[in-house]
Amino acid sequence: MLGELNTVLTERDAVFASLDRLLADASLARSRVAIVEGPVGSGKSALLHGFLEAVEGASTTVLRATASRRDQSVPLDVLAQLGQTTRLPQPLRVSLNDRLTAMMARASDMDSTDSTLSHDSVADLREILLALVDLAEDHQIVIGIDNLHYVDEPSLRCLSYLVARLQQARVLVVLTHDAGRDLTNSPHCSELLNQPHATRLTLDMLSLTGVTDLIACQLGEHEARRLAADFADVSGGNPLVLNNLIRDHLSGIGQYPHGYSRALFSCLVNSDPETLAIVRALAVLGSGASLTDLAWLAGVEEWRTSGELHWLNAAGLLRGAAFRHPAAAADIVGDMSKAERDHLRLRAAELLHTHGAPAAAVAQQLVAAGQADRPWACKELLAAAEDALATNRVRAAVDYFELARQTDADGPAKAAALAGLSRAAWQLDPLSADRYLDPLMARVPPDDLDPRDLVETILQLSWRGDIGSMTMLLDELERRGQQAQGFGAEDIQGISTWLTCLYPAYARARKPVGLGVKTPAEIPQPNPWLTAASLANDLVRGHSGNIAAQAEKVLETVPPDTVSLWSGEAVVLALLCLAYTDKLDLATSWCDRLLTDSTGRDTPTRNAVLTAVSAEIALREGDLTSALSKAEAAMTIVSPRGWGAALGLPLGCLILAAVRTGQLDLAAKYVALPFPEKMLESRYGLHYLYARGHYRLAAGHVKSALADFLSCGELTKMWAAHGACLVPWRIGAATAWLRLDNHTQAKQFARDQLSKIPPGSSRLRGLALCVLAATSGSAQRARLLEEAVELIEECGDRFELATALTDLSSALRDVGDHRNARRISRRAWHTAKACGAEALSREIAPEHVDDTSAATTRKNLKALATLSEREMQVATLAAAGYTNQEIAAQLFITASTVEQHLTRVFRKLNLKRRQDLACELPMVS
Repeated sequence: MLGELNTVLTERDAVFASLDRLLADASLARSRVAIVEGPVGSGKSALLHGFLEAVEGASTTVLRATASRRDQSVPLDVLAQLGQTTRLPQPLRVSLNDRLTAMMARASDMDSTDSTLSHDSVADLREILLALVDLAEDHQIVIGIDNLHYVDEPSLRCLSYLVARLQQARVLVVLTHDAGRDLTNSPHCSELLNQPHATRLTLDMLSLTGVTDLIACQLGEHEARRLAADFADVSGGNPLVLNNLIRDHLSGIGQYPHGYSRALFSCLVNSDPETLAIVRALAVLGSGASLTDLAWLAGVEEWRTSGELHWLNAAGLLRGAAFRHPAAAADIVGDMSKAERDHLRLRAAELLHTHGAPAAAVAQQLVAAGQADRPWACKELLAAAEDALATNRVRAAVDYFELARQTDADGPAKAAALAGLSRAAWQLDPLSADRYLDPLMARVPPDDLDPRDLVETILQLSWRGDIGSMTMLLDELERRGQQAQGFGAEDIQGISTWLTCLYPAYARARKPVGLGVKTPAEIPQPNPWLTAASLANDLVRGHSGNIAAQAEKVLETVPPDTVSLWSGEAVVLALLCLAYTDKLDLATSWCDRLLTDSTGRDTPTRNAVLTAVSAEIALREGDLTSALSKAEAAMTIVSPRGWGAALGLPLGCLILAAVRTGQLDLAAKYVALPFPEKMLESRYGLHYLYARGHYRLAAGHVKSALADFLSCGELTKMWAAHGACLVPWRIGAATAWLRLDNHTQAKQFARDQLSKIPPGSSRLRGLALCVLAATSGSAQRARLLEEAVELIEECGDRFELATALTDLSSALRDVGDHRNARRISRRAWHTAKACGAEALSREIAPEHVDDTSAATTRKNLKALATLSEREMQVATLAAAGYTNQEIAAQLFITASTVEQHLTRVFRKLNLKRRQDLACELPMVS
């Protein structure tokens, strides 16, 4: 009879078969009681109602009732539901209802502690019993009651009386009951369950096979194979959860957690209040909470908590003391009112603090509650914030610092909270940090700040260029002297040296800049500001021979973490020092590694600065397109207003790259961008002034360009006599003098640059020689430019190489060496095209439109046609000046393969030197 009711849940056929047998037995005037047990959500109710619908007919009368926790206090509620069955004969239904009405009027005599019934109630029950026996003569009776554990006590008493006396009637009683619910505390329920003709039937959770079958029925075999394992894990085999997951999948909502959470809620709605309290406590404390802690937070006895957890695990709704999907915890917490949620969070924080839990666990509860009125709260929040910064969870740190600031803690603690808040917010967006930095400077006495907070604040102020405030904080540090543990005169001198490097006009230090500053190797466990100061010292004093080695040592030893802003400053300064000293391959390698490490970290400011440095390195390599895109990205991550004085770095790169790519309109847009005045007084201002000078040269404003280059000189001259040349401003000034047709001044600046070039600086020497060549006669000009080309090739700047090659081609043409002039011009064109210098490539191209060049090209067309596609690619890149390693990286082949291709190219084109390639290859856009 019931086989077709459950074609999918084949694991439950045994239950249906048992009900069929019991129904058959009852039809022989041997009444039976079936108790269907199973965890919540296992499908007991669906099974019962399906069974009742299937058996109800002309020869079978069904009486049904559903008990609920909500109506458990209503006397005789379940018995009354049984009497309302519409298929009962009219006289019988009226009689039953009359008797029930009379019994309900006397419900007060049914004390749950008294197992006896009043004389009148017994009389009414006998009448009901006789009516049922009479009905069973002609109709088989099936009584179905759902949720036995919620049946009101008076109904239980009456049911136990009736069932015990219907043993010889054609009656089947089917009851459902949640496994794990204790019914022994009700004697009438125990009596009902222990009838001699009672049979217990169990519904277990679905196995993986059952889950697969159910999914296949609704979603198909393919989806069943794909989803079964995940769905079984999340549902725990609970049919209620599983059906919710399948429904969500069909609707496109997704597999989980929505279905799991909804099913969990539906089970909790009709559960005991203690169950809900325990689940809420679990949602707040998280997985792994101890039984004792859960019981305390829920306000439920420990033995009861253990029982409820067992019940929820049996139903597959929990996995131990954890939700089967973490999103359910958020749903449970979100379902509470704000007052309930905050109260529970505060109690959880108090519990965790008492047990000595990690500060982060306590702080999370306090922040979630939005309150921290406990005396220990501020200390916990500050500790959690520092831990969050150490693990790059900057937004969490901001939340912790913000709440700590709102507590009633003492002055130093609140000062630490505000300073930490400013520091953490600065790593997200320097501009947004101003709303914390301003009150920190205005309302917090410097005495309240820890020395390390003072120096971190100095770095933030440096972006503003607020030298007055920086000086005040240094004065405070110096006043404290040795009283500040782990902080002394060396630290003050180090920060002063670094400030002088950043703002050349800063004259805070009493000693000459750089004295007393040790190198990182000499400092045991160096403070990050001393590491930055040591680099700054060598930079402003022009110790270029030591800068690159020291910068690499910094990158190897200073952790680029976010706990200290100074660690980041030291790393950035080290990268720039490598770029300033033309160690571009090394700088690129380190910068790429650091940017990769930053992926996924919540540190936008750090990412923006590293991206700007990467753009500057690309610019110095002559990779103009990359420099332009990276600098734009840096100013997208942090808005121009947020950069402060450091804006000069990405903005200068954007302007110069735009000029060199021939995009003067774009360069003009960036030149017009507002910037803080203090930027022009900073080291970063050098990048901007130098770039703006080149824009003004390209735009024809030569005198203004000269003024910008000379301003760079004024800034650098405030350092030591032989300070580092961060930008080749003398070369820029000499170029401007050439444009003004003043060769004497141009030559003077070029020679001045040559006299101040540190050992190993091939870029500056090559650029200076190019200027000297422009002021020399034809024969000497070609010789100087040949030497300049060799020097610039060493530093790897393809744009400056293309420019020098163009000048050399012109010089060779002037002395009548047309063949070499064409060869060099072709190489210059390929190099300019490769680095994105479109304006320069257009300038070079017309030089090749002559009869001799055309004849040569026609002569070699057949030879060029013999080159394979890969050989042509390799030859073109080699003509543009790329090394074998660089070609291999671009084409994703090995360097030895590049060498083999070039060997075949030389043979096919009858060439002997790599330099001849540019002369033989066609010029294509």
